[in-house]
Amino acid sequence: MDSQIGLSIYDGAFQNADINFYMKSPKLTLNVLPLKLTEQKKQFSFYSENSENEDLSPLQPHELPGYLQNSVQETLYTSFESDEKADYNITISFNESHDFAKQYMNHKIYRWFCGRSRLISRDFVKNTILYYKKETDKRYHIARFDRYKIRAGYGRFTDGFELTIMYRGVMSAWMKPVYEYPGSSEDFRWVIYKGEVVKYEKIMEQEGADRNEIFPVINRDVARTLELPKNYYKAENKIKRHSEHIDRFYEKFICDDDFTGEFKPDPNGFLRIEDKEHHKLNPDAANLLFGGGVTKRDPFYGMLEGGPYKPPAVSHIELLFIFAESDRKKTANRLYKAFKKGFGSFRGLNSFARIPVHHSKDYITFSNTENPLPEIREQLRQLPRKEGVTYGAIYISPISRDDPDRDRHRVYYRVKEELLKYDITSQVIDRTSVYDPSFSYYLPNISVALIAKLNGIPWTLQRKKRKELVIGIGAFRPAGRRKTYLGSAFCFSNSGDFRGFDSFTADDTLKLAGSFQKAIKRFRDENNEIERVNLHFYKKINRRESRILMDSLRELNLDIPMVILTIHKSGSKDLVLTDRSADHYLPLSGTWMRSGSRQFLLCNNSRYNIGTEKIKSFPYPVKIYADEAGSHVPEDYSEYKQWLEDRLSDDEYAEELMLQVYQFSRLNWQTVSVKSLPVTVRYPEMVAKKFPFFDGDVIPEFGKQNFWFL
Repeated sequence: MDSQIGLSIYDGAFQNADINFYMKSPKLTLNVLPLKLTEQKKQFSFYSENSENEDLSPLQPHELPGYLQNSVQETLYTSFESDEKADYNITISFNESHDFAKQYMNHKIYRWFCGRSRLISRDFVKNTILYYKKETDKRYHIARFDRYKIRAGYGRFTDGFELTIMYRGVMSAWMKPVYEYPGSSEDFRWVIYKGEVVKYEKIMEQEGADRNEIFPVINRDVARTLELPKNYYKAENKIKRHSEHIDRFYEKFICDDDFTGEFKPDPNGFLRIEDKEHHKLNPDAANLLFGGGVTKRDPFYGMLEGGPYKPPAVSHIELLFIFAESDRKKTANRLYKAFKKGFGSFRGLNSFARIPVHHSKDYITFSNTENPLPEIREQLRQLPRKEGVTYGAIYISPISRDDPDRDRHRVYYRVKEELLKYDITSQVIDRTSVYDPSFSYYLPNISVALIAKLNGIPWTLQRKKRKELVIGIGAFRPAGRRKTYLGSAFCFSNSGDFRGFDSFTADDTLKLAGSFQKAIKRFRDENNEIERVNLHFYKKINRRESRILMDSLRELNLDIPMVILTIHKSGSKDLVLTDRSADHYLPLSGTWMRSGSRQFLLCNNSRYNIGTEKIKSFPYPVKIYADEAGSHVPEDYSEYKQWLEDRLSDDEYAEELMLQVYQFSRLNWQTVSVKSLPVTVRYPEMVAKKFPFFDGDVIPEFGKQNFWFL
């Protein structure tokens, strides 16, 4: 559908359409509730030590009002009341002490619901979490609870107190005492005890705790031990689900007369984001280039019409099939025919990808489905290789990569590693998926990934090249391992030209600095000049990491700025921007707004028009946090903070950063669907997920230049 549908009605293009429908403008709303409290000052008491007889809250120095921060360098305690016997009695202006005001209101909200909710808890930053029973499953002795979080704030979006109300999904609990659990107590992390959700160790160490009243919250380990049925992923509109839940919460609890009298919520409800407070990227930013000069927003239709932007620049490609002996006649044959001749709506690999792939008559089989690696390794040694031929492998795995058995789970990755040693990229297909009724819909994704793995380019960005380098760093910590692994992806131009990947542990600062320098050197060799380095990081970068990277620039004699964007991989589930004028609640793609100091929300999805186009997914907004480093940056932190806020207040500069994240999300060659997370963070995370299960300490050299991980 034309991206300009909202404008084209003026020239008669939609004379028979419902003009009012198409002209309906977005009604953007944030899940933030302003409070109209008039109280601006209040006296509070603080204590140097906690008291066992008092319910006191600890406050760190940065949470104290400014005049206490200057005189106290340690934790103080308060009941958020006034007491003449306290060590400090101070009248505090909320407008001058936002962090303290936030803690004060969090305390009030928690106290309010303590007597009105049967199940409650607080998170580590003292936000209130409420649980309301949704349903029970008597067969498995399970109770399920809808979970809500309330976070207080001051002065972030309004000039006073605010409440952010979030729906945090479903929590399940086993409604039998912990001592009846058939597995190890090490499986427990959280439990329910007398109306509160608390940490297991904390309550078990509490003298006099009634063991009959301690019920375990269900996590993956508990579910496995109890042999509970798996909750299969169900595609749904999470944006709408979130909005409908907080609306019901608002009507039931916020509109309550007692709550209204105590907290004075804005009668207009959740915060409306006015036109001047949000922005929209140019619709052309979503355009992608395919073969034959075809431009499309949807990768699937772009591939159908134009084929890959750049097919693999090799003359001969052979696909090698690897499968179990038991899968030879049925599963392997079914998959071979699907690639060769097509399956359902899929026309075949060669036709869809437009590359002359030869399906090799040589194949590798194995009989040991628990550990096929030794048989595969031996046959790879004996495999005849033709000069001038690029090889790819299709491995039909009898073991799912999600298999809970860690030894079996590891085989999936070890096979990939072994193939990389022979310069063979691979596509792993779970044998059960070959019989899935929707298998024809998976095949385009597999085909696109194979194009990239064989060094082709399925599609690219439609944007002008600039002399700036983008480096992405993502992370993953496997279950049962203490170390977090980093993956680095090097993008050598802002048009999305990827060249190299690596992985190492998060504490290996030498490799972090080395991969950073390697990317810069290669970019400089190919482009002569470099004007700026853009770093897409998986978390807020600390001073030590920033110093390492800036030292790396200095060692290369580069005095250039480094822009650091922290991109939260789970999306913004706390601040959720919605369009209340649309039934599905999803804002237009490319909508962005400032959501705090140096923080942004970016709506990155496939809703391009106000019309009735089909939308495939409903992701949460992307949360982005901006920093900058370089010799032009003030060294004093307070000056730096103000300098950066002034810099980011420039709409043109801020939009340039949002545009970069937006467009890099459209280079995900793992699928023909648009994803919200940019590949500069997503690709490194994929590498970091797989590398820990390799047998070697480094990725084989061939694997550092290949998209084997897709």
